[in-house]
Amino acid sequence: MTKERLFICIALWGLLCPACRPAPPPPASPSLNVPAVSVNVPFEEVAQRAGIDFKFENGHKGMATMMEENGSGCAFLDYNGDGLLDIYLLNGRDLYGRGLKSRNALYRNNGDGTFTDVTEQAGVPGTGYGLGVAVADYDNDGKPDIYICQWGKNALYHNNGNGTFTDVAEKTGLGAMDFGEPFHTGAVWLDYDRDGRLDLFICTYVKYRIDGLRYCKLANDITSNCPPSAYSGTASLLFHQNRDGTFTNVTKQAGVYIPTGKALSAITCDVDGDGWTDIFVGNDGVENWLFRNNKNGKFTNVASAAGVAFAQTDGASIASMGIDFGDYRNEGIPGLFVADWSKRPDHLWQGQKGGFYTEVSAPSGIGDAGFPYLGFGAGFIDYDNDGWLDIFLANGHVYPEVEQSTTDERYLQPNQLFHNERNGKFHEATKEAGTPFALLHTARGVAFGDYDNDGKVDILVSNNDGTPLLLHNTAANRNHFVTLQLVGVKSNRDGIGARVWLKAGSTTLLQDRKSGGSYLSSSDPRLHFGLGDRAEFNEIEVRWTSGLRQILKGKWASNQLYELREGDNTLRPTTFPTMRKGTP
Repeated sequence: MTKERLFICIALWGLLCPACRPAPPPPASPSLNVPAVSVNVPFEEVAQRAGIDFKFENGHKGMATMMEENGSGCAFLDYNGDGLLDIYLLNGRDLYGRGLKSRNALYRNNGDGTFTDVTEQAGVPGTGYGLGVAVADYDNDGKPDIYICQWGKNALYHNNGNGTFTDVAEKTGLGAMDFGEPFHTGAVWLDYDRDGRLDLFICTYVKYRIDGLRYCKLANDITSNCPPSAYSGTASLLFHQNRDGTFTNVTKQAGVYIPTGKALSAITCDVDGDGWTDIFVGNDGVENWLFRNNKNGKFTNVASAAGVAFAQTDGASIASMGIDFGDYRNEGIPGLFVADWSKRPDHLWQGQKGGFYTEVSAPSGIGDAGFPYLGFGAGFIDYDNDGWLDIFLANGHVYPEVEQSTTDERYLQPNQLFHNERNGKFHEATKEAGTPFALLHTARGVAFGDYDNDGKVDILVSNNDGTPLLLHNTAANRNHFVTLQLVGVKSNRDGIGARVWLKAGSTTLLQDRKSGGSYLSSSDPRLHFGLGDRAEFNEIEVRWTSGLRQILKGKWASNQLYELREGDNTLRPTTFPTMRKGTP
């Protein structure tokens, strides 16, 4: 038996044997003891001085329940079309008549590094207990719409184009759910049949009731909220968009009806490279799903054959919250990252041709680094623009009472940053990432986007029962970048499902225009490519969901936002709205 397998067996025995647990620990520290770094650190937390006055209220009365600990998500979107990313934050609700006034919040980007709360003017406070958010232009009118997964009926805010939204969930058929399960978590927009209209996949978690089973026992007879294993699973949902803008539940006929699922997050990607969008679904404590698109309106679950249903190291199920696809090896095939429970390694799979995966968590350096923490929002980002995708991981426990049952787990946890070393390995750069990474939180959803248009990816983090983080990327280097805005014509206008190859000299970078991922959140719709020291690039190839393969060759300058319209072979530079003086 290897040391790794022995360590895993010991950890599992600790979970199965409450009497083997150590005595309760002292209170948790509010921050890690991270030494000062003399070099320029890459991130600075600016939410408060940027004017984001918000707190996620999970609404608990006494001891929090599992549903109250799960939320929530967040989003970057340009709702008013001014070229600046705005922020949308979900909130809980008053479930017990406590008098809480919690609501969702939309913050408009003022262009000077600050934001203004415009929730009431825009009409987007939410209609229930908010969990997940998915942003896309579902009706192809050029304006982003907002779908919200809630406890109970969901909401679809249609963008009216004048700074306001209208909830059209009932009108479109996306309010009531045919299978009667109200615990919806994440959602992804996709055009699975390539008809140019976005469809919607909705993750459904477990059969939980407010007045049902609420609390369970941890180790040492400590009471807390219940794990997903205490509840029955449910079927997630697939809705097809009709030609009149309404939606039809096609879950069963499309082959994605699995009533034993416990889905939290989903993400789209063309995993086998055939030009048709597939769906990966992260289930909590039961096997993950990888729905391969059969090109005829139906899917087949190939997760086991592909090697991503369970952890390949020991065959165990995964607590799959944070998920993302990314070509982190720059070899033209997306890899897959999935965060896991505390005392379990996080998971990284290297993609193989044909849609198969080999787990490389241990040799990559990812697995052991995440072992002490419970991972939620996560994603591949090139934070230093060196041309290689790095990984951000947000952490936080779900049992506030966990520190009473064990000495080696904490409820509040640090977030982590992993730098791509270009050889298949990652270096944990958390200590060098700045003061925000020394603080402890109960992080949940994460969105990625360049909110100040300086060419560096920033990070928005939603914290359960706490205030959000806005991590401004201040990485000091001279690396170059390209930001690409896709505009579909025959394909859906957002270009969701398109695959892009960008060439700069001898280097080729690949990105999919994805939907979903992270945890319950929605990121910048623009594609961001780090170019390292390359001041120009010479080719872009796009494979659209319409089937069109578009190749543009030339010589273009980096450090620029470009718009590429389907069928138009002119790569159009677009002026970035630049931040005015006073940017935090």
